[in-house]
Amino acid sequence: MFESIRTTSMILAVAAFFVMAVVGILSGLTPATCCWRAFSGAVLFYIAVTIAGKSVLSIVIGSMIKSKMKKELGDDQ
Repeated sequence: MFESIRTTSMILAVAAFFVMAVVGILSGLTPATCCWRAFSGAVLFYIAVTIAGKSVLSIVIGSMIKSKMKKELGDDQ
C-alpha cells in the first residue's frame, strides 16, 4: 500500500519538476537556475505528497479497522 504512495509521489514530483522548469524558462531565468529551482521544488513536492499520502492512508485504515471492530463486537455504544 505504501509503495503505491511512493510511486504516485514520484510521478507527481517528476511532473512538478518539468512544470517548474518550463515556468522558470518562460520567466527568463538561466537554465541552471531553472534546473536547481525545479529540482528543489520536486524534492519538496515528493516529501510533501508522501507525508500527506501516508497520513491520509493511516487515517482511512484506522477508521476502517475501528468500524470493523465495532460491527464484530456489536454496537453497544
